[in-house]
This record gives sequence, C-alpha cells and structure tokens, in this order.
Amino acid sequence: MEERKAVWEEIFEVDWETVSMDNHISLTDLIKMMLKVAVNHAEHLGFGYTDTSKEDLSWVLLRINVQMKRLPSWKEKIKVSTWPSRVKTLTAFREFEIKDEEENVICQATSEWSVINLKTRRPQPVSSLKELYQPPKTREFLTRPFPMPDNSHPFEELFSQKVRYTDMDMNGHVNAGKYFDWFSDALYEVSGTNKVGFISFHYIRECRLGEKITIEKGTDNPMEIRGVKPDGKLAFWACAE
Repeated sequence: MEERKAVWEEIFEVDWETVSMDNHISLTDLIKMMLKVAVNHAEHLGFGYTDTSKEDLSWVLLRINVQMKRLPSWKEKIKVSTWPSRVKTLTAFREFEIKDEEENVICQATSEWSVINLKTRRPQPVSSLKELYQPPKTREFLTRPFPMPDNSHPFEELFSQKVRYTDMDMNGHVNAGKYFDWFSDALYEVSGTNKVGFISFHYIRECRLGEKITIEKGTDNPMEIRGVKPDGKLAFWACAE
C-alpha cells in the first residue's frame, strides 16, 4: 500500500501561455497551479473528487489569502507545495508554499474549503467525508484573518461578463480560475498592473451558465473588487494590496 504523503510537491515551468503582459505568471494561472496540486493531493489522500463524488459530495473553495514576494517569470521553474492544516466543523484549511529554483520562498497562501452536497448544493459537515485524512503537519502561513466583504460603502461598475460554456466546470458552475480572470481584468483597469503583494479572494455564490455578472470597484478603495449577480447578490469579493 502506498504511503500517504502529508506534504505534496510538484514542479512547474512557467510557459508562454501562462505569462501575462507584465512578464510574469498571471494571477489566474498562479491560482490554477495551486488548485491543481490541491486536487492531486486530495486524490492521493483518498478524499478527492473521485471518492467524494461517490457520496454526492464535493470540495468547494470558499476563500484564499495569497502573499507574494514576487511572481515568477517566463521559463522559470517553481516548486509548489501544499498540505492540509486544520479542520473545523464546516470548513477545512489548506496551506500552499511556492519556491524558486534557489529554494527561496516567493509565495505563501492559506485557503479555506467547505464540503457541499452535489444534489442540494448545500454545505455539509466536514465529518461527512468518512475517510478524511488529517496529517500531523499543522503549520499555517498566513495567520492574519481573512478580511470580510464590506458593502457599506459605494461601488461603481467597471464592466460586465456573460457566463459562457467554456467558463463552466464539471460540477456545473463557473470554475475558480475564471473568477480570477475577472478580478485580474478589474485590477488592471484600476491600477494598470497585476503586480500586487497580497490578495484576499472570497467565493460567495455560484455563477450559472448564461448569467450576466457585473464587475465593480470600490469608490473609496478601487483595489476592492466584487462581482454581482443579476439578482443583486454577490458572486465574489476580493481585495488587493
């Protein structure tokens, strides 16, 4: 029987298709790399989609804090590591670390996940996953609290996006990377770059095929970005520093 690895590591090379016009990896592709290793590690530990879907369950990313010293450039090789850190009643946390070829830490992240029932789309206790593996490694990187969405101040529209077929994942909702595309485009409109040191991103509601999502910036703080569904409810909220 294969020994279960408490820490999962993968090597990536920043290729042409993942580099932004700022000459570094795009924020979307950075997040996709982290999510890929998270999925692969969960599969390895026996509580990935292959196993959870048999019980009509699935992991859903709720929020992620990302601290960046720098973003890797084209052709650069990076090592992405991940591990589960702690479990609460309704959510579980996963850490990420990215190092360059000289073993310098260039990015750290903490993420929070929930388990949903695929039929009802309702959150379930994490204990619903009977084979949940909790490695002894509990080190957490970003201990600063997740900033909470603040809708008490005004926002103004930047642009709108229609949810299309290619935006969808096999769970029937917009994939996590597409939200970051919208966020990155908004950041570029307000600041002229995606070179930021810290991001906090909150996935709040599913976006459905055909919906029009309005992307807005905070009037007082344009680095505060949110997506609004047709019914006026928030799809996501994020801020950058």
